[in-house]
Amino acid sequence: MAEEFYEKALDDILVANKLSQQYGNDYIFNKTVYYIAQNKIYLGQYEDAKKELLVCLKFFKANLHNATALGKNYQMYYIYSLMSLIDSNTKLSAFEENETLLKEAFDYINENKLNQYLPYFISSEGTNAYYLRDYNTAISKLSEAIRLYNDQWDHNTEVYYLGLSYWHIGKQQLAVKYLEEIDKHYEKTKKLDPQFRSAYEILIKYYNSIGDTKKQLEYINKLMFLDRSYEKNYKYLYERIVKEYDTKKLIAEKNRIESTLQNQRVIFFVLIIVLLGIFLFFGYRIYKEKQNYKKRFEAILAQQSTEDATTAPRLLNEIQIKSPQKFNYEFYNKIPGLNPIFVESILKQLENFEKEEKFLDSQVSQKSLSEDFGTNSTYFSKIINTYKGKNFTLYINDLRLDYIIDHLKNDVKYLNMDVKELASLAGFSSAENFSDHFRRKFDLKPSVFIKMMKEKL
Repeated sequence: MAEEFYEKALDDILVANKLSQQYGNDYIFNKTVYYIAQNKIYLGQYEDAKKELLVCLKFFKANLHNATALGKNYQMYYIYSLMSLIDSNTKLSAFEENETLLKEAFDYINENKLNQYLPYFISSEGTNAYYLRDYNTAISKLSEAIRLYNDQWDHNTEVYYLGLSYWHIGKQQLAVKYLEEIDKHYEKTKKLDPQFRSAYEILIKYYNSIGDTKKQLEYINKLMFLDRSYEKNYKYLYERIVKEYDTKKLIAEKNRIESTLQNQRVIFFVLIIVLLGIFLFFGYRIYKEKQNYKKRFEAILAQQSTEDATTAPRLLNEIQIKSPQKFNYEFYNKIPGLNPIFVESILKQLENFEKEEKFLDSQVSQKSLSEDFGTNSTYFSKIINTYKGKNFTLYINDLRLDYIIDHLKNDVKYLNMDVKELASLAGFSSAENFSDHFRRKFDLKPSVFIKMMKEKL
C-alpha cells in the first residue's frame, strides 16, 4: 500500500472483508484479515495485529493440503502470516513464543524446499536478537539474510537494524554507513516507512557529535519534511510514533545550527580580513627589512679601508706627512699622567701589530699584548680606549671583522666558506661569537652579507 493511497486501501479491504463474510468465502475473508493486520502493524497496534494474525494463520495452516489454484495460495499466505506474527511478537517482547514459531517456519521451509523464504526468517531471528539486546547475534543473522536474498528488493529492514546494532555496540562510523543507506533509499524513492524514522535521529546525533553542522542540518531538514509527510498520510500512526526529536525540538535545533553557521561565516570573513592584514603587515616589514639590509650592505661596500677613520696610525701618518720633523705633543698628551713619548711608542707598536695582522691570533689578549709592548694592562687599556675609541675586546674584534669583510669583497673563494670557517680564519673563538660581533658592527648577519655578495657577482 502506497502511503498516498493508505486510507482508500484500508476502506477497500474492509469492504472486501464484509462481502467475503456475506458470501461465505473463507479464503478472501482470511486474506482480508491478513491485510487488516498489516494496517495495524503500520499503525503500531501490535496487540490488535497479533489477534488478527492468529486467526488467519490458523486458517491458512489448516488448508495447506489444498493445492494452489487461481487466486488462491494457502502456502504463501501461511508463510506471510507466520512472518508477520513473529514480527509482531518481537515488538511485543513475546520472544519465547517466537522460538516455537521460528522452529515451525524453518521446519516447514526445509521439508518443502522453499529456500527462497529462508532469509526472511533468518532476518526475523536477527530482529528478535536486536530487541533482546544481543547485538552481535543480530548483526550475524541480519548479515546472513542479506547474503541469502535473491530478489530485487532493497531489504531496508535488515540494513536499518544492522545500523542500530552497530550503533549500540559503539561502532558509530559503521552504523552511520548503514543508516545512510536508508537515506539513499529515501532520496531515490522520496518515500520512507515510518519505522525507519529513527535512522535520521541517529544521523543527527552522530553529525552533532563530530561537529559537522552542515550534515546535521541536512538531516534535520529531511526529518522535518518526513514528519510533515507522516502527519498528512499516516494521521493515526503519526501520534503514536516514538520521537526523540519532535517538531519543536527540530525547529529549535535547526535555528541554532543556522545561526551557528551564519556566525561561523562572519567569523571566517573576519579571520580572512585579519589574516590579510597580518600578511600585509609582515609583508611590509619584510620589504622594509630587505631595504634596510640593502642599505647596510651598500654601506659596508662603501668602506675605503679596513682601518677606523679615527685611529691613531692614520692620524699619525697625516701628521708626519704634513710636518714630519715636528712632534705633536698635544695629540699624545691626552692621557693625564702618561708620558706623550711613551704613548707615541705604544701607538706605533699598535700600527705594526695591525699591519702584520697579529690580531688574527685567537690567543691574543690585553695582558699578553701589553707585556709585549713593555707596559702594563692599565696604561695599555687607557691608550686603547682613548685613541681607538673602544675597549680592547671591541678593538681586536673589529680588526678581525674588517679583515674578513675585505676578503669577502675581494676574493670569491671566501664567499664559498661557511661561517665557522670564516670565524676560525679571523681568530674568533666560535662561529656564534663571530656572528654576534658581525651583527653588532654591521647590523647584518654574516650569512645575509655573503648571500647579497653572491647576488652582486
